[in-house]
Amino acid sequence: MKDDQKNFLLFAVLAAALLFGWPMATGWLFPTANPPVTEIKGGKTEVVANPGADPAADSPAATRDRKLVLSETPRVQIETPTVRGSINLKGARIDDLVLVKHKETIAKDSDPIRLLSPSGTQDAYFAGFGWSGNGLTAPAADAVWTASGNKLTPTTPIKLTTGSGSQRFIIEISVDEGYMFTVRQRVANLGDKPISVAGHGYLYRYGPGKDHDTWTIHAGPVASYNGTVDYGVNYSTVKDEGAKNFDSTGGWVGYTDIYWLTALVPDQGMNVALKFRPAGGTATQAQFEPASARQVGPGQMVTQTSRFFAGAKDINLLDHYEEQGG
Repeated sequence: MKDDQKNFLLFAVLAAALLFGWPMATGWLFPTANPPVTEIKGGKTEVVANPGADPAADSPAATRDRKLVLSETPRVQIETPTVRGSINLKGARIDDLVLVKHKETIAKDSDPIRLLSPSGTQDAYFAGFGWSGNGLTAPAADAVWTASGNKLTPTTPIKLTTGSGSQRFIIEISVDEGYMFTVRQRVANLGDKPISVAGHGYLYRYGPGKDHDTWTIHAGPVASYNGTVDYGVNYSTVKDEGAKNFDSTGGWVGYTDIYWLTALVPDQGMNVALKFRPAGGTATQAQFEPASARQVGPGQMVTQTSRFFAGAKDINLLDHYEEQGG
């Protein structure tokens, strides 16, 4: 009988601990967003601005309307069975992309998932490609490129061209029916002296994404180098500790969310430097560049090919790309 009383007492203590302690534990382990502040007006409860969340200079409230920003620059439309968007001819950036097969919510009229967004908008996130080298006069970041057409589709690639002095720059972009862009960067030396050329690619992301790291799922910067995938870098380490560099033959570098991925994939036979670096405020940038530049003599042209993945983390599709050498 005494044992029964002891067991009952122990059960009561454990039950009380679970009843009152679990909410505190879940609040610590799985914090939720601050609840909206409300007030009663005319007998109705209305949500008002949260006094602890005033907009700052780098908050979404301080950014510009996306439709307005998209209308301000010439663009080439992107249209495939899986994505829609556009390429910004000012700077030759892929900065406007939605995933048409995936919706924000289960509602029938829900907007598609937006993955990429131009500079100056909420959640700015975009990819670009450029060059560096001795004797090279690379295009300015705001150079306006000339396009060979007005729409990029799986059957109609696009050629972007611009010139700088005696050098001609070409970016040829094609896209498949999945989520992979192929980018060929060409430089023609029309001068009378040799130049050195190293093409690079970059991914700019303003602030952490909506998805956050958990104990079981990594969300944030991710790199694959020399056959190893590194999940050890996150937004805060880049911001607080500075650039993170990885030397590799091939590999890739980018950002992963729970369901979405962006990745710059250089030529898999090339020795490259992969990097994450701070890009001002809460922004970070992923990039790759060759370990050494290539020499281009007078009258010669050099080509560098890379790929850019931007889409859903479809395992079968990712396996297919890996088999292709990605």
